Amino acid sequence: MGKLSKKEKSRLKIMHTAKGLFEKNGIDSVTFAQIAEGADMCRSTVFNHFSNVTELMLAIISQEIEDIRDYCREKSYTGKDLIYSLFDKLIEDTTYYPMLATRLINNAILSHDMQNPVKTIEEMTVSGLKEAGYEDEESRYLAVMISGAYFGLVNHYHINDLNFERKKMEKEFHRLLNKIDGTTRQRLTPNLRHLQMNRYGR
Repeated sequence: MGKLSKKEKSRLKIMHTAKGLFEKNGIDSVTFAQIAEGADMCRSTVFNHFSNVTELMLAIISQEIEDIRDYCREKSYTGKDLIYSLFDKLIEDTTYYPMLATRLINNAILSHDMQNPVKTIEEMTVSGLKEAGYEDEESRYLAVMISGAYFGLVNHYHINDLNFERKKMEKEFHRLLNKIDGTTRQRLTPNLRHLQMNRYGR
């Protein structure tokens, strides 16, 4: 990645500050004035980047998904490893900001934006399944089920007021994937030790 411009740095700082305030106080309780104060900049600067909270929220989730995609590309993950890495990173981000992540994804789904970041998750999943040897139609059906496993797990944690612990959620998600289609278990189960070595440098 090249050197960021002053404008790009300012934009990222606004989004980072907003994430913390949204998670702490709730999205509906945070104003642009509070975000500006937290980011140590003028309120007008925030408005120069984002016209409203909805636009800011979509930018945040778009950046999160783009960062995950860049991570998977840098690690050269393909096939089943791509799928596990993609959702493990999603789970990691969700555990940092559970309330915010859920709200951001829901808003993105309902935005009907042509560049919907949640669609990117589905497209990456389909791509990984095709690379793993699945036909196009089968890949699309499985992608819906895999995405549903992630959304269902997050909802389960919310409605049961459970602590969002990354390692526990990853383990439960891997188990869900193995339940999706018993006949394809061998093809969907990656070399987790290899993934962990790549991720943590061990």
